[in-house]
Amino acid sequence: MGSRISELAVRKRWKEVAESAQRKILAEPSDPDGFYWLGTARLELHDSIGAVQALRSAQDLGMSKSILHENLGRAYYNLNQFILFQQQMEEASRLDPRSFKPNYFLGLYHLAIRSDVATALTFFDKATKLAPNDWKSLYQEGRCLELGGKSNEALEYYARAIRILEKSNEPFGWPFQAMAHLMINQDPQQALDFAKKAVEREPHEYSNHLTLAQVYERLGNIPEAIGEAKVAENQSPNANAVRYLLFMLYRKAGNQQAAQAELEVFQKLKAIYGSE
Repeated sequence: MGSRISELAVRKRWKEVAESAQRKILAEPSDPDGFYWLGTARLELHDSIGAVQALRSAQDLGMSKSILHENLGRAYYNLNQFILFQQQMEEASRLDPRSFKPNYFLGLYHLAIRSDVATALTFFDKATKLAPNDWKSLYQEGRCLELGGKSNEALEYYARAIRILEKSNEPFGWPFQAMAHLMINQDPQQALDFAKKAVEREPHEYSNHLTLAQVYERLGNIPEAIGEAKVAENQSPNANAVRYLLFMLYRKAGNQQAAQAELEVFQKLKAIYGSE
């Protein structure tokens, strides 16, 4: 049964993994593997509380491997239990020093939750040294470098992430969007190519259309800029950055009525949500 569950997990059929794991638990209640797979499936199915319960049961039955602690840490992160998250990631890294993922997740924590760019950078740097072909780690290290004012170094990491993505055809546009932002002033035409690729990769991500609109504006193509900004607006009506850009674009196009309407919506959103 274990090999069958592994095959389902490789194919990311998580509901079936959970069902098979529950059958395994009933048949072999003292085997930690069933609880491990149930916890992993629950994590992927966005049931973090259930994931913690099952993974802790696997621990209680004697399992102690890096991936268990990594998954348990991810579940704690989702539950905003950040001290427990850090403890689990540190243990995962101790058990498997060659795994880049604990460092990657710790980097995300320090960047997204603590806004500690310098510490995040140290973790992402560890991750990229352990896994030089992991585009997500490369992209995040580039973000930290950009936030730290090291744009030229950031470009290098974004470019490495893009080269890997272009080989894999994974549907992620973030490195392309980041390159477009960095190049919008120094080489707007090349920025346009990257912005278009970001939209091609993730057409339903509003920020990609926003970025493309900003590049079109930089190139003086206001009609195309308005078109992309409208797509972004449809995908994320409450994004005040989109509303403000539309206000500016309509004003440049001489459409004062539309500009005033967008300005009023922007002001209402800013009053409710604050600045983005």
